[in-house]
Amino acid sequence: ENEKGPEVQVISVSVFDHWLSPEEACQLLEAVPPDERKRRDTLMESFCKRMIAETEVLSYALRGRKKDRLVFRTFNSRDALTAYCRPNGGSSLGHREWHVVLPELACAFLESWDHTCHFFFVSPGIEERAVHWAAQSKVHILRHTAEAAMPPI
Repeated sequence: ENEKGPEVQVISVSVFDHWLSPEEACQLLEAVPPDERKRRDTLMESFCKRMIAETEVLSYALRGRKKDRLVFRTFNSRDALTAYCRPNGGSSLGHREWHVVLPELACAFLESWDHTCHFFFVSPGIEERAVHWAAQSKVHILRHTAEAAMPPI
């Protein structure tokens, strides 16, 4: 996200209904009980399954000495795609977090560590679909605004 151009927009999908303050992050993200972790994982997995069911999803990798060449790959099966696009699913391909593109919607979708994933896009096609999938999955869409990105002092 730190290297994105000014034309790139971001929306996030989260189990949380707002951006967490530093205090909330400490409280809600540290030493999460197994039952709560499972609940959060299930919510995010539900979102990803809905996304996979409704649009093409490809994995990608940066190749070359300078990591400046993108290589896109289709998944061998729907099961392999579902296993990858779920919390901690990146490990199935040796990645810390998973990252995919949705060609029909011209966006990238990346897993984050805090039960939040991020869509990066330049044209607004993904927003309506993401809101729909989030409502069906009982997760939340968080918008990136100057106010949301800057915690109060």
